Amino acid sequence: MSRLFRAEQTQQDGQDSLRHGGNLEVLARRSGRAAASLLDFSANINPLGMPAAARAALIAGIDALGHYPDPACTALRAAIGQHLDVASDQILVGNGAEQLIWWLPRLLDARRVLVTAPAYLDYGRAAEVWQRPLVSIPLPPEDGFALDLERLSTQFRAGDLVWIGQPNNPTGRLVDPEALRRAVIAHPRVDWAIDEAFIDFVSGTESAARWALPNLIVIRSMTKFYALAGLRLGYAVLAPTRAAAFMRLLPEWSVNSLAAAAGTAILNDPALPEFSQRTRTLIGTERRRLTEALRRLGLEVIDSAANYLLLRLPEQAPMAAELAARLLRSEGIAVRVCDDYAGLDARYLRIAVRLEAENRRLLAAMRRLL
Repeated sequence: MSRLFRAEQTQQDGQDSLRHGGNLEVLARRSGRAAASLLDFSANINPLGMPAAARAALIAGIDALGHYPDPACTALRAAIGQHLDVASDQILVGNGAEQLIWWLPRLLDARRVLVTAPAYLDYGRAAEVWQRPLVSIPLPPEDGFALDLERLSTQFRAGDLVWIGQPNNPTGRLVDPEALRRAVIAHPRVDWAIDEAFIDFVSGTESAARWALPNLIVIRSMTKFYALAGLRLGYAVLAPTRAAAFMRLLPEWSVNSLAAAAGTAILNDPALPEFSQRTRTLIGTERRRLTEALRRLGLEVIDSAANYLLLRLPEQAPMAAELAARLLRSEGIAVRVCDDYAGLDARYLRIAVRLEAENRRLLAAMRRLL
């Protein structure tokens, strides 16, 4: 185990951890309020809540808890395959996308792990855990943290694992899909992991899962778009031979029977297209409103395609941690401070895009505090 990971783990054992957003128990203690009363902008979950089909499947599945779940997740993998138009033998299901993110450097036996800065923190943490050299590729803030694939490719060596957020977290930026596909094809000795945890919120962008390239692993989440964060469900789409080999290396029963039932019900639900379109319409409309209103308050807002916004506070404003603490204590509103992301300083915040009334409440609070 690496020195960095041991130090971070020791620190987390001794104090409340907010390394990821959405830890309502910690937020409630810090705010002095009940968890149910908090308005959480720190986690990027669909504000419409879980689909009705998931709720019905969870209730109906209670009696099955006396039996072991299907370790192969046969019905769920079939539903995912039909949903994405890929073969079910290309699908590897996990206890949230997080389980697959953490195991991937080991499963691939990656020589090095390349991540952009900023990017989702656990790409780098997983590399540290498995003692793989980590290469950080800075994204220029003056270009809105856009990724230059040509510049990235100059860093490659055979056996590398390269992480691409599509869209990236925390910036919400997309990479042009066709340019990305060409890059994956052009570098066959590099493994590409494309994280599509938030792509369902993006209108008009196809999943890379259909590309069927041997050096490509697409990681997808079912917890954000379908508001199932507490259930833990995600999957990867990759070459069939790799999917079979990796399944043998992961713990059996990684996915519990309730998660498998809910995921299968959602993807087989005839009402799913309507739910998806309603979500994307809401997020698109509210993201534009939030962006314009925050810029009028003097904040720098990174153009995002996702259900969250990365903000930089102006120089005359409090630092992000101070503003977040004030929002939590005085308003009961939680936001994500981003000073722990490589490439971001102490003035960056990330906020989720929520319902119109909730977004207005956040804007009013920020207006008062700024």
